[in-house]
Amino acid sequence: MDKKKYKAYYPLPCRFNLMYDPMKKLLFVIFIVIALLLASIMNGYCQDKSTAEEYQVKAAFLYNFARFIEWPKQTLTSTDTFNLCILGNDPFGDSLNLIKGKMIGNKRLEVKFCKDINEIGQCHILFISSSEKSHLTALLSVLNNAHVLTVSDIEGFALHGGIINFFTEENKIRFEINVGAASRNGLIISSKLLQLAKIVGTNYRNDKN
Repeated sequence: MDKKKYKAYYPLPCRFNLMYDPMKKLLFVIFIVIALLLASIMNGYCQDKSTAEEYQVKAAFLYNFARFIEWPKQTLTSTDTFNLCILGNDPFGDSLNLIKGKMIGNKRLEVKFCKDINEIGQCHILFISSSEKSHLTALLSVLNNAHVLTVSDIEGFALHGGIINFFTEENKIRFEINVGAASRNGLIISSKLLQLAKIVGTNYRNDKN
């Protein structure tokens, strides 16, 4: 038999059979879709887990800020609790349950959620969510000299007059303190806390060790 004619009738390699078998082709497409879906779900899960762990760390920091900062006496005697307030969308989820109810001196830490600036009257620590970024300047203007520890993870928060700003450096949660803003609000920060922070702002005198 002529070799050229023989080649013309030689069956196609097995790897091409998939393209000519509708059922196999359908199963292959379904497999790819499921694989992509699972990859997407796992990626979302990892991101959610990472965010949850991030805010667990930040919640622990908030508790320790309360322990190593001194407020003017009149702000503590006016309430029966030590109030941590969240202004705007809550990024913490269940993380705040780790610190809720703990004692700050002789006061129990309570968590309050505020929709606007008019609800922060009895707050000792105010975490300003990134959802409030668009009117941050106006918020900080109102809070100046309010004897409230303002905290946020909005970029540039401390440089704009906020007191403590979370930021990430080398995959670690760190914080910077605007010592001038703290002083204007009558807050005395422990030197132990200052040693852990990046310092911004000036004109601050620390009396708490």
